[in-house]
Amino acid sequence: MDSLPVQLVLLVLWLGSGAYGAHLLIQKGYKVGWIRFLAFYIAPLVAIVYLILNQLQPLNSPWPSNAPGVAANVLLVSVMILISPAILLTAYFVPSLKVNDLILLAQRRDDFARARGWLILVGLLIVSIILPLIALSLFKAAPRYDSVLSVLINGLLTGALFSLIALGYTLVYGIVELINFAHGDVFMFGSLTGFAVISFILNVKPGKSLNTNTSVVLVILSIIAALILAMLVCGTLNYLINRIAYKRLRNAPRLAPLISAIGVSFILQNIAIYLNSSTPKGYPLLFPAQGGQRNLDVVIDVFHNEESLFSFPFTAFLVVAGAGGLLLGLRYLINSTRTGKAMRAVAQNREAAALMGISIERTISFAFILGGALAGAAGVIYGVYQVQSTVRYDLGFSNGLFAFTAAVLGGIGNVNGAVLGGMFIGLVYSLSQSSFFGLSAEYLALSGWAPVAVFGILVLVMIFRPTGILGDNVQEKV
Repeated sequence: MDSLPVQLVLLVLWLGSGAYGAHLLIQKGYKVGWIRFLAFYIAPLVAIVYLILNQLQPLNSPWPSNAPGVAANVLLVSVMILISPAILLTAYFVPSLKVNDLILLAQRRDDFARARGWLILVGLLIVSIILPLIALSLFKAAPRYDSVLSVLINGLLTGALFSLIALGYTLVYGIVELINFAHGDVFMFGSLTGFAVISFILNVKPGKSLNTNTSVVLVILSIIAALILAMLVCGTLNYLINRIAYKRLRNAPRLAPLISAIGVSFILQNIAIYLNSSTPKGYPLLFPAQGGQRNLDVVIDVFHNEESLFSFPFTAFLVVAGAGGLLLGLRYLINSTRTGKAMRAVAQNREAAALMGISIERTISFAFILGGALAGAAGVIYGVYQVQSTVRYDLGFSNGLFAFTAAVLGGIGNVNGAVLGGMFIGLVYSLSQSSFFGLSAEYLALSGWAPVAVFGILVLVMIFRPTGILGDNVQEKV
């Protein structure tokens, strides 16, 4: 009973800020009646039911006698995700629809459209980081905050890799409006190439740790060599796929290149089986901790904090440096170079770009090469970071579908949308595998439900916003 005042204050502050944000949106002329109904009527009712059950239910009661309390927990968390301070944040940024100056209103809408995706990401982070803190005081079976932080960091790192793969989908679709379903298998070939290069240079067996006397400089040079060679191999492979399978079908019905892409995917998988067999193999442990069973962890091995559930493997620095550098480099190439301007021109209007002297086929080929190179780099970074069973012929199937989901979620054809969608899907995938709020059980394998959550989001996006978060509605000419 002592924690009841704290729970009341937290719930009032959280749900109250969301309700006030809904009120501001209505004042600005937005039709958000369902949010208002949820914030003013449903949320308080759910909170009251939760508080009552939370006081009546015995502590640590077993299943299924704790079913009412668990159901109230899940319902309250769902309501708190929908009605959160993120609504208040959005209400302060969105332009008011009650403006007489139509030009000013259009300008404000454009400004908000550019910032819309990042507002969603910030809102997601608010819900993901602050909500677990509230859970420490609200729920009887709440997660430790350091475990939540670990899940979030792992989600962002995984999302960065999904973003690199998703960029290949969105670059090609933005220019030729083709979903290259073989792109995931190009990513798989990048992982296979990096594995072969690193194993050859360092002379280490799959899944084993390096010798303690191996030079760190040699390890870093082997990773750089693997990245460069994988980018060259995958860029060339994607170029050849375009020349052989897609170029002749450029003006064919859309179903023809789509079927061709699926066929190329099966061809690449069978080539990988021939080269590497169907047995999964793991990248070597390049920075082994003491005992050689895992890679070096900053929290455990550097700061010697073994009680913390928060972890940050040393290989995560490769994800941050490699993925971050490639994403920034791509942004510079597209926005500040002649080639990037040519790509944007072809994506906007292919006929007009040709009249301006831009080589359409050369630009399309470069988009395929660039997308393949990014997928190759992602394959190497993924292998070094994940280690276990990362070299297998079907690696590109699941990860390619996740990346495609990220591209669709962010807005297929939009580079910024691919990055945002990749981060979002990475967070969803990581959160789906976690055991938040004491809802996990021995008979429930949460990791098996992670793909369900990811593709469930894809279905919802296709139903309610087919253009994605940052996508624009394009009218098809008749």
